[in-house]
Amino acid sequence: MSIKLHSPSGQGRTHKILVAAKLANLQLEFVDTQLSEKNFQVFQNKFPFGKVPVLETQEGNLFESNAILRHIARHSQGLYGKTLYQQGLVDQWLDVTTNELETDVVAAAIQVLGHIPVLPEQYKTSLVQINHTLTIVNTQLGKSKYITGDSLTVADIALAQVVTFAFTLLFGEPQRNKYQNVLKWLNEINSLPEWKAEFGRPRFPKTSFIVSEVTEEKKEKKEKKQEQPKQKEQKEQPKQKEQPKQKEQPKQEEDDEAPKKKEANPLDLLPPSTFNIDDYKRIFFAEKDIQKNIETLFATIDLNGWSLWLVRYNKSENEGKQLILTNNLMKGFINQRLDQNFRKYAFAIHGVYGDEPNLQLRGAWLWRGTEVPKEWKDHIAYDYHEFIKVDVNNAAQKQLFVDYWVKQEEDVSEVEGLKARSLMYFR
Repeated sequence: MSIKLHSPSGQGRTHKILVAAKLANLQLEFVDTQLSEKNFQVFQNKFPFGKVPVLETQEGNLFESNAILRHIARHSQGLYGKTLYQQGLVDQWLDVTTNELETDVVAAAIQVLGHIPVLPEQYKTSLVQINHTLTIVNTQLGKSKYITGDSLTVADIALAQVVTFAFTLLFGEPQRNKYQNVLKWLNEINSLPEWKAEFGRPRFPKTSFIVSEVTEEKKEKKEKKQEQPKQKEQKEQPKQKEQPKQKEQPKQEEDDEAPKKKEANPLDLLPPSTFNIDDYKRIFFAEKDIQKNIETLFATIDLNGWSLWLVRYNKSENEGKQLILTNNLMKGFINQRLDQNFRKYAFAIHGVYGDEPNLQLRGAWLWRGTEVPKEWKDHIAYDYHEFIKVDVNNAAQKQLFVDYWVKQEEDVSEVEGLKARSLMYFR
C-alpha cells in the first residue's frame, strides 16, 4: 500500500507537507480531496474529526498537518533534528508558528480576501501580534541560518509557509524591510527547488492593505438616527383595542413530502467514452516532458465525448490592476465560485497573464461533453467569460491551446504576447 495524502490542492498546509515529503525523498500519492456536503460524512466516518489533510499509511491514519510533518521528518536525514534537544527545538518552533503567528495571520487574511467584513480593531490587534512574533523570529534568525540552528528542518518549512502568506497579503515593502534576517532566510527557503515545485515563486506587494476605519462615535450617531424614527412611530400610533382571541382551528395534517431524488449530473448521462480523464491526470503529473503530455492528450482524447476550450475573463475597468488582487480574483473564481464537483469532469491550466495595470485571466480547459457545462453556466461570473471551443483541425486554434497547455514557466513563458505571471491547475 502506498502512502496517500488526502488534502485539497491549493492549500498552504497541503503544499508544506508535499515540500517536506520531497525533501525527505518520501514517495506520497497525493489525493486531491475537496470536502463537501457529499463526502463529509464519509470522511467523518473514516477519520475522527472529518478534516483534511490526512496521511493514510500502512500502520494507520494521521491527521493534523504538523503531526504529518513530524512523521515525514522522521523518515529523513535531519529534517527533525539530529539530537533530542534539536527535536525539542523543532517542536517548539512548530508550536510558535501555529499558536503565535498563524492564528493572527489567518484572522487578518480572511478580512483582506473579503471572506468576512473588515473589523478595524481586530485587524490592528492581529497585526500587532504578528509584528511581535516576527520581531522574535527575526532576532533568532540573526543568530543562526535556520530557525533551529544550522540545518534545515520542518520547522522552517512550516514557518516559511505562514510568513510567505503574511508577506503576500498583509505586508507592504516598508513593513517587510523591518525584518531583514527573516527576508534573507525566507528567500533561501523560497528558492529551494522542492519549494518552488509546490508554491512557485512568491510575489510580494509594494504597499500593504489599507483598512478604512469606522469610529465608534460614527457608529453611535448612525444607530441613534435609526432609532429616532422608530420612537416617533411608536408615539404616533394610537392604542388599539385588544381583540378577543379566537380559538385556533386545528391544522389539517399535510402529507409528508416524498424525499427528493438527487438530480443526476447531465455529464454522467452522456454516452460512454474511451477517454479516461483520471488516467490522463496521472500521466500529466508523472510525465516531466510537457510536450509529451500534449501529444498524449491529442492521441487519446475522444472528441465526441470531450472537448477543448479557451476560457477568457472579460474584466471590468477596475480589475487587473495589481497582480496580487488579480491572482486572488482568479483563485476565487476557480476554487470557490466554480462547483468543485466539476473537477471529476475537467482539467485545466488557468492563469494571470500580462503586466500591471492590465493583467488578464485566461486558460486552456478540457471537460466532459461538447458544450459549455452547467457548472460554468451556474458560475456567478459566467456572463463575463468568453468560451472558445477549440477546433483541432484549425491549426491556429490548436496551437493556441497547446501554448497555454505547455508554456508553464511563470515570469518567463509568453502566450499571445502576454507573460505568464501566476498559473494554477484545475484538477
